[in-house]
Amino acid sequence: MPPYQVVNTAETYEERIYPARKWVTSKIFSISYEEAGDIMFHRLFDYIDGQNVDGIKVDMTSPVTVLVQPGEGPNCENTFTESFYVPSIHQDNPPKPTNPDVYIEERPELHVFSRRFHGFTNDQDWITNAAQLAEDLLTDGMDEGVNFSTYYTAGYDSPYTIFNRTNEVWLMKM
Repeated sequence: MPPYQVVNTAETYEERIYPARKWVTSKIFSISYEEAGDIMFHRLFDYIDGQNVDGIKVDMTSPVTVLVQPGEGPNCENTFTESFYVPSIHQDNPPKPTNPDVYIEERPELHVFSRRFHGFTNDQDWITNAAQLAEDLLTDGMDEGVNFSTYYTAGYDSPYTIFNRTNEVWLMKM
């Protein structure tokens, strides 16, 4: 897991700072989070399974994050950017991807508000939890400098985990 520092805790969310780190990333335009996530996950999994210039397997990390940038209106494509954290052993020199739709992202420091929830998710679960986090931040007066137009989803479990699944939605503080 990427390192982070908790700087504030509230009843329904945490405020965290993630230091700048490298992530392996893929991006797609789609109407459906689930459809986009499936395509990107397989691209990224192939990378960690050895489809990289060095031909080495890279440990799976969590969370799997997806930056959701909603489109301009209803029923239009959103931009989805899915990422796996590059393990610390590879941070200085991650293997180069062989798939042109996969790249190494130098993610800058992230200051986020995180809301945790459990279970299997669908498009609506992510939207509902992002909206609830936004409402909680507004209610608590913590909304100054928060980007409400995009959000991250963070999934911590293998697709085969049935019980006690952990998910988070993040809003970024600029």
